[in-house]
Amino acid sequence: EAGDNPVEYVKELNVLAKQEDPTRPTTSASNQDGNLNFITENIAWNRYDGWYGSTPKTLATFLDRTHKKHPELRIGISEYGAGASIYHQQDSLKQPSASGWWHPENWQTYYHMENWKIIAERPFVWGTFVWNMFDFGAAHRTEGDRPGINDKGLVTFDRKVRKDAFYFYKANWNKQEPMIYLAEKRCRLRYQPEQTFMAFTTAPEAELFVNGISCGKQKADTYSTVVWKNVKLTSGENIIRVTTPGKKPLTDEVTVEYKEDISNALLTSSSGKGLYTNGLPIFNLGKTLLGLEVNSVKDGRSLLKGCIGPVICS
Repeated sequence: EAGDNPVEYVKELNVLAKQEDPTRPTTSASNQDGNLNFITENIAWNRYDGWYGSTPKTLATFLDRTHKKHPELRIGISEYGAGASIYHQQDSLKQPSASGWWHPENWQTYYHMENWKIIAERPFVWGTFVWNMFDFGAAHRTEGDRPGINDKGLVTFDRKVRKDAFYFYKANWNKQEPMIYLAEKRCRLRYQPEQTFMAFTTAPEAELFVNGISCGKQKADTYSTVVWKNVKLTSGENIIRVTTPGKKPLTDEVTVEYKEDISNALLTSSSGKGLYTNGLPIFNLGKTLLGLEVNSVKDGRSLLKGCIGPVICS
């Protein structure tokens, strides 16, 4: 076992728990291999496949390998999650560095979608626990859109904004409340000429409209997700709307702006002190941006390519 060996201590706790109430199963959490995983009746692992390196697929490999080698184990997932800032938006899917200042929301959504599919398809997994419901304070963290915050929550620190991943789970876990939610609404600036749009819904299908023109109906998959690929946008503003069928349709919409020139779209003006977009300061010269010192506007433009939305500078 890594670090101070907890095996004997956990054994003592397990005996004590059984003395207190022999009818209740005991459970422990682990993040390693070894004897620690064979003490309590249930065992659960902290897994962050696709966040702290690797990809979500490695969770499937781990679960299948462990179950095959130890079919007697009652396997659970005690923690799984990925960080996300509602201010960090990108219209392409790129895995970020967990320790970096860039935590795009769409990667968190992808992470949870893929991890949940793997979990749901394995009935031998007795339980799972999303880490975390809310962003929370963590003084040692210097990452995401500000220091001192663990941003793995499905809801922001102030409890005011539900991130896209929240609605993925709502559509999957609460079928009694009809809903449709258009994902990536906070990604207002789009730079790819053809976009993929996605919605989470309890309805069997949904229809997508771009500027009032139908892009067709699509069936919801097993995980309450509807996807439209290769959707072309026109230059400037585009009204994106999704709707469910029936006499009482549900709708969700957003207006996005398609910009053909990413550098001009992102960095709209500059001054002797730094760069600004939509009237908001992006960085000041002599400060650090995404962990690197910026001494010229040219350096800042190079660093910011591919980033959308506010970026924390120090």
